[in-house]
Formats: sequence, C-alpha cells, structure tokens
Amino acid sequence: MAIRGDSKGLESRYLFDMLPRDIGRVLEIGCGDGRLTRKYADRAAKVVGIDLPGALPRDDQAEGMMDVAAASGVALPFCDGSFDQAIFSLSF
Repeated sequence: MAIRGDSKGLESRYLFDMLPRDIGRVLEIGCGDGRLTRKYADRAAKVVGIDLPGALPRDDQAEGMMDVAAASGVALPFCDGSFDQAIFSLSF
C-alpha cells in the first residue's frame, strides 16, 4: 500500500495502525531512504531505522531523521528489550 503521493493520508493511517499511540522506542527494519521512518517519528518517542549499507540515505537525505544504522535485520546490533516495537513493512 505504498502511496507516494499520499494527499488523502491513506498511507499514514495504514502505517499508524501498526503503532499504538504514545509508543516509546520503535525499530524500523528495512528503513531504506527513511521516508516511512520520518512518518513513524511523528507517533513514537524514538525511532531507529536500520537497513543494509547501500540502502541507507545519504547524509543530506538523513537530515531530520531520528537515528539510522547500517545493519541486517537478521543479526540486530541491539540488546534484547531495547525497543517497545519493531516494524518491518514495505521491504522486499
């Protein structure tokens, strides 16, 4: 349901259905260019996005994002319990 020109807010509503209100720390696996990460940041206290190095945004694109890291969703570089919720959406 990726809607690049989301003038009606359909994509945002779909994504926010996955996050309860006032969630704490969220991990987005497969954040890509951070387009969705920025939307999640409107709902969560802290969002960390991870993706493979070639998929991460350039430094000038990452401005305003919470945190991004080069990592694989197969071997997460975080301690157990570091996040309240993990999201893996629209990644293939």
